[in-house]
Amino acid sequence: MFPALVAILYLPVGAWIAAGVGLMYAFRRSAPPVVLRLAATFLALWALLATTTLVWVLANGGWTAIATLLRSPLLLFDPSYVRWWLYGAVGALLVFCIAFLVNQLVGRGFLHLLRPRLLAWPPELPRPRERSSLLVYRSERPEAFSFTLLEPGTPWWSRPRRHEVVLLSAALGNLLTSQERQAAIAHELGHVRGLDSRYLTFVRTFSRMMRWDPLLAYLARSLTRREEIRADLEAVRMTGQPLALARAIYKVVTFEPPLPRAGVAGFLGATGRRGRPAALDRIQRLVALAESGKFPEPASA
Repeated sequence: MFPALVAILYLPVGAWIAAGVGLMYAFRRSAPPVVLRLAATFLALWALLATTTLVWVLANGGWTAIATLLRSPLLLFDPSYVRWWLYGAVGALLVFCIAFLVNQLVGRGFLHLLRPRLLAWPPELPRPRERSSLLVYRSERPEAFSFTLLEPGTPWWSRPRRHEVVLLSAALGNLLTSQERQAAIAHELGHVRGLDSRYLTFVRTFSRMMRWDPLLAYLARSLTRREEIRADLEAVRMTGQPLALARAIYKVVTFEPPLPRAGVAGFLGATGRRGRPAALDRIQRLVALAESGKFPEPASA
């Protein structure tokens, strides 16, 4: 029984390492649902390990326990400490639940505060399979973002329904041409189709809740950059106009607001000084796609 219990305690570590290796392998080769689900598994196991370690440290003397654990890292897997693993599991589940609730509350808060109005879905673009809404709200900054809300099913005890929301600012519509606006919507639709609005927003929320953990911050940044580039490619496949999306990103990056007010969300992850190098990289990728001849731009562009 004793060795078996030790093996059970090592299972989360083995599964975490396997999820990490799978995530690194899939990062550049697999579809976003695979990558984001691997990332969610990696985060869940990492939360279990980190929370268990924190509980053990707090229960065994704080800084003294940290020094002890650094000298003997395998001490945490002693079967006598199995209850701390149970406490860690409860703590990790609590953090995940809070992150999920915060994610949902922020989305619903946007709809409540911004009071957007419904827009007709562009006939040239496919609608998501789930219930979806294209909305516009008043703002002096060009912005667009998407997220997923869970709504009660019918009857209420059945599986919740997903509501995919794409929000555009009025300033974005005024700044962009019709082709550029369609490319921007297609980019957000690419996020929806890649499950970014379900998983990536949750990963970002979770990483912000655990700001002390650089691993989570690095993972969130890497996934965000990957998914922005992938959503660009999805938009190009849907519209066939890489230069329209490149122009849209450029206009937003160089936009100077009439008042120095903070926006709700950066369009395409491109706003702000930190977003400009990534936006430049994406513009260069889109221009290269246009020059490849695979997506000839319409003469009216």
